[in-house]
Amino acid sequence: MANQLPSPDHDTHWKELIEKRFWNALAFFLPMIYAIADLSKGVEFLDKELHKLVADKFKGGNTRKDKLAKIFLKNGKEHYILIHFEVQTKFVKDFLRRMFVYFYRIFDKREEHITALAIYTGDSIPEDCDKFEYEFMGTKVTYQFNTYCVCEVDEAELLADDNPFALAILAAKYLNETKDKMELRYAFKHKLMDLALERGWTDEQIDSLLQFIYLLVILPNDLETKFEEELRTKHNIMDTAVKRKIPLIEDLMKKRKQDREEKERVRQEGRQEARIEAAKNLLLMTNHSPEKITDITQLPLETVLELKKELEQ
Repeated sequence: MANQLPSPDHDTHWKELIEKRFWNALAFFLPMIYAIADLSKGVEFLDKELHKLVADKFKGGNTRKDKLAKIFLKNGKEHYILIHFEVQTKFVKDFLRRMFVYFYRIFDKREEHITALAIYTGDSIPEDCDKFEYEFMGTKVTYQFNTYCVCEVDEAELLADDNPFALAILAAKYLNETKDKMELRYAFKHKLMDLALERGWTDEQIDSLLQFIYLLVILPNDLETKFEEELRTKHNIMDTAVKRKIPLIEDLMKKRKQDREEKERVRQEGRQEARIEAAKNLLLMTNHSPEKITDITQLPLETVLELKKELEQ
């Protein structure tokens, strides 16, 4: 059954997540740069420019999925750092050379600070996966870059990390561990979705992670159908959602918003009841004027006057 599954489009899903949640990615993978980055000036993605620089060298359109981002630093200088992200599910022949070519072409064009990162999402990595070396007749070049290897990180460490990318890495880790274990993958997918929904992240962060998990952790059709039905039922969105055929993630986010609004309504009602009770006590136990009680309880004067009238009857 596992062999019949299509392979997820790792490049597209990872690159989309990195672009949507760039500052989270920077904080997770390159915290030293994040600490000196000027977030207020935003980020500019230079993917088209990158493609123009290397398209003659690497054919097939793969360069269009590579991410190249320009950010500014807190030191006020106008120079910028180019951060080159690569995502590799398996070690591809000549990949290290490609990283080097990207570097020297970007450097030749921009002559700016460049930081490169290769994210290895597969379940194994080769030795020396963080550098390209060239040597010939006394001439030697070594190009070393940052790497992040999913297979080397501990699950407990990821679960304890509140950065959304920790959950994205965990999704990749679970995907690797369940190549022939679809029932376990099914359970892991439920776990990942629950974790995303439970975290105190913004709606935009949660939406991005849910989309990423849903698309990356692929299940057989029967389990995928079961997964959707159970998730809709669990979150009380089963009745009309299936009929309308609203995408699962959109439905989950709508339900999350509705639940939050309902909690806020109940909270406001509780506060109002507490204010009313406080106003009654003040009317009964003090000589404060209605205006004074209005200042204390933050209730409208009309409400305080009505309470006073009720208590006098």
